[in-house]
Amino acid sequence: METIQKIQSAVGGRWHGVSFINGKGDFPKDVEFKQTDRFCEAIDLAVVHKMIIKPEEFTCPGARYAFGGMIDIKKTMIDKLVNQKVYSLDYALRLLEKTPHLQKMPDWLGFNCLDEPDILISQLQPEQAMRLVQLYHIKLRKPFRTEISSIISACGNVAVRAYEYQDMALSFGCDDSRTFGRLSRDRLYVGLAYPIAKDLIR
Repeated sequence: METIQKIQSAVGGRWHGVSFINGKGDFPKDVEFKQTDRFCEAIDLAVVHKMIIKPEEFTCPGARYAFGGMIDIKKTMIDKLVNQKVYSLDYALRLLEKTPHLQKMPDWLGFNCLDEPDILISQLQPEQAMRLVQLYHIKLRKPFRTEISSIISACGNVAVRAYEYQDMALSFGCDDSRTFGRLSRDRLYVGLAYPIAKDLIR
């Protein structure tokens, strides 16, 4: 967890290592099995727990879609966007399709349980996010570009985006993540692919 400690020291915030795990899993004894309805809730819970959860048991349609439950949840998500959030049908379809999502759901999501996770994720204040972008520019010598979406924030547009693109990702959250994930009004989500995180603190 040295990389997490160095990122926290350089940028601020509380960072968590998230691992996408397949198979039975050989977890350390201090890792607990927990279950939450939403990925954003798990981030909040990870502040005090090393834990694993099963993404197939998410009830949040956005989280299920992001982590590979596409067949059973896509229509539910479209209905929610159109009927509750008043997006037009054609744009809801395009927005959902553009949202990063896994093709195969992992068996487990691990939080702070492996020394080399797949991604790091945090809830940062704007000033901390500014320091992170500055560090990205200085260390990687390239501009940071991302898409900002109003849906499926912590799960699809941060965790899965950072993992699939092997880059940095950020989101201002969604209604559910601010309610159930307790993302406060002064914070936003940021994710880093683990190799990027190592490059930033090298």
